[in-house]
Amino acid sequence: MRKASFVFVGLTVLTALSAMAQANRAEADLAIDAVVLRPGERQLFLDDFILGDLSGASRVIHPPRKYEGNPVIRADRPSDGVAIQLRDAPSWDEQEQVWKAWYIRFGDDGNGAGGSGFARSKDGLVWEKPILGLVELQGDRNNNVVMVDGDPAAFTQHVIIDPQAPPARRYKGMIGPRGRKPIVSADGFTFTKLDVPAIPSQDESHLNWDEVTRQYILTVKHGGPFGRSVYLSLSPDFEQWTKPELIYHADAQDQELGARYLREVQANPRLWRPTIDRPAEYNVEIYNMAVFRYEGLFIGLPNYFESSGRIPLPRGNQDGINSPKLACSRDLRAWTRVGDRTHFIPISEMGPGVLDTGQIMASSHPIRRGDELWFYYSGIDVRHRPNVPRVVNEYRGAIHLAKLRVDGFVSLSASEQAGYFDTRPVVLEGGRLYVNAVAAGQLRVEVTTPDGRKVLPGWEAGQGVAVTGDHVRAEVTWPGRNLSELRGQRVRLRFHLQQADLYSFWLEP
Repeated sequence: MRKASFVFVGLTVLTALSAMAQANRAEADLAIDAVVLRPGERQLFLDDFILGDLSGASRVIHPPRKYEGNPVIRADRPSDGVAIQLRDAPSWDEQEQVWKAWYIRFGDDGNGAGGSGFARSKDGLVWEKPILGLVELQGDRNNNVVMVDGDPAAFTQHVIIDPQAPPARRYKGMIGPRGRKPIVSADGFTFTKLDVPAIPSQDESHLNWDEVTRQYILTVKHGGPFGRSVYLSLSPDFEQWTKPELIYHADAQDQELGARYLREVQANPRLWRPTIDRPAEYNVEIYNMAVFRYEGLFIGLPNYFESSGRIPLPRGNQDGINSPKLACSRDLRAWTRVGDRTHFIPISEMGPGVLDTGQIMASSHPIRRGDELWFYYSGIDVRHRPNVPRVVNEYRGAIHLAKLRVDGFVSLSASEQAGYFDTRPVVLEGGRLYVNAVAAGQLRVEVTTPDGRKVLPGWEAGQGVAVTGDHVRAEVTWPGRNLSELRGQRVRLRFHLQQADLYSFWLEP
């Protein structure tokens, strides 16, 4: 009996010790998992990184609004060819106080021409093409063309301004069309090829500079699962580049969604319909992907080429629709497809002067203008001009603009029935909470314990002031309280939404 009692007591002690150990581990896990909310760092909802529990709210993708004055840069001179496109967002020249853009010129065969066209603008809406007199085309130098070493084969893919670089390398770019060769310039017009190996690539790429990690980001195109795919190459100095590695490709669900989308396009008389429609050949590939840092994550605009079949020879390419969707990553390697994989900038309906009916290709990153993000993109009226005549059979393209509210990629949205979500455990390092939200109803916030089971006294949603209306920067307040009281503590923020969309939140001192 005593022995049995001893065993029972021993098991009780062991069980208690085990429970304490589990509690300690849980406490340690909370400390590890807590996100430090530093002043100024905005939290968005493209992925689940910041999310804890969620009920009655859902993620909604918000496509940018296309500018009513589109297109903003047209192919309106002989040296432009029949279509122009760009892959780089316009660069702001602080010295000259103008926006500058270098665009790709396309001939009537749908293929790129050598060099690039140059345009500049004071406001990003009205663009001029100055006569540079640098390149002779068909016996005439009255054009705005920039060409590396006068070589028509030096297909200029990218030109950006690097304000941190030495004067001789202030302008950086890449030439192709197969492989990417780094080029530099002091003025943006006369370029020098760097004596470094070319980065392997097919005919598409995107170039950006990441201020946080101090490196250049280049995404290039190579084959992968289901066809065209996105590869990543990085460089700290624009000379030494990592070997391209596969980071993004289409998957089986993309194939299902692409087939459904192509059927919808074919059934819609207001949309341009590809000439070739062979369901047995339907296939989705990733044509290219712009990658840029935004707040605490990387956002990708993968261009989904939803192919409807192969065009017969002599053209021999593929027909279909080309337009971007949304993806995000925390490390540039693992990517999350956002929401329900809807098109972020969809093709437009046909109409007089409308050119972005067949292909849309986003530029390298959005530009912040006030409380908006401006997305410049290439809009083309067809995928490829087919062999047989059609009413729409031109292959015309121009540069367009679409605008989005700042942080407005995705919202967590709730209807009149109301919903809520809370963050994962966070550590507050600021005293004031702000939101970017639209609330026809209201938005309220409360602060809970790290496990979300109890609301901290004095921090109940009912004690705070409700946010109503449309605000890109609205403070959430609890009268007589300041979040600095909770500095360093692990807590959760719980957002109550009623007929409201929340785009982002952040702390300030």
